[in-house]
Amino acid sequence: MSLDELELALRALTGVVAVGFVEIDGLLVVEVQVGAGAAETIARDAVLRAHEHAGQPVAVEVVRWRGEAEPVAEVRLRLVEIATDHDAGEITVRLALGEEQARGRAPMERGILGAVEATVYAVRTFVPELPFLPGWARVVETTADRRFLVAASVTDPQARRNLRGIAEGDNPIDGAARATLAALNRVIGPDLVDG
Repeated sequence: MSLDELELALRALTGVVAVGFVEIDGLLVVEVQVGAGAAETIARDAVLRAHEHAGQPVAVEVVRWRGEAEPVAEVRLRLVEIATDHDAGEITVRLALGEEQARGRAPMERGILGAVEATVYAVRTFVPELPFLPGWARVVETTADRRFLVAASVTDPQARRNLRGIAEGDNPIDGAARATLAALNRVIGPDLVDG
């Protein structure tokens, strides 16, 4: 199961403003927030898409926003660049939030885990209290057109919580950085707004 794919499928439904996930004892709980323009069939459509993508027991909660209280779209960090500097032996990940940018660096010798580390360090520029540490990254699949599907994990050792993301990239390092950002973007939105 890819929560990224599920999130994209749900966001493609007309009127969806935000999507959130939490797993409780093997049950995936999906919250879908919708604006006033959502179709009357939004609940049924969201349930069908969630069951199609989840691959596990799933519950869907639809929260409807009416009138002027409609929420602002989620704030997310944007990937600007992933670079490798062979002379310096570094991987650099550059992220942006509006006009602000941040760089994270890690040793190239750490391979795709270095991309996870560099991404976490760049996110910490925007969210200094980020509790998540780099975990692992693995290439899941190489497609016929030489794209790399990579899964990455970050962990909060105090809360014993793991976040995982999966993304496609031009190379394993690119995929690992994108997967890490996908995992973290699901939980750091409120910190980006408050910060």
